Amino acid sequence: MPGFGAKSVESPQRKMQVITLKKSGLGTPVLSGSCASFCTVTDNGVGDYTINLSKIPLAQVPEVFVTQNTAARIGRVSSATALAVRVLTTDLAGTAAESDFHVMIVGSLAKDLV
Repeated sequence: MPGFGAKSVESPQRKMQVITLKKSGLGTPVLSGSCASFCTVTDNGVGDYTINLSKIPLAQVPEVFVTQNTAARIGRVSSATALAVRVLTTDLAGTAAESDFHVMIVGSLAKDLV
């Protein structure tokens, strides 16, 4: 199975997938990047986003990395499944706040352990 997008990588042994996205838009979130057409984003409230991976058939819970693209914000992965990743963003005081961020999702199409 080919990789998803220009930045995706496929390993024939473990069928690794690297999905890179940028979430932007304060108010209405928008995903961009080479893998954006394979994912959707849901705004669950202030500073609470779910990235849906339903078009990418990951077989296991992925590893997820988040970096902020908005000054004075903190982002963290709240939960991750093979179908979705939830990201929470706050200001430096810990209050939920809107934010732009980059996310890298590393998963596998193989059902056995990576």
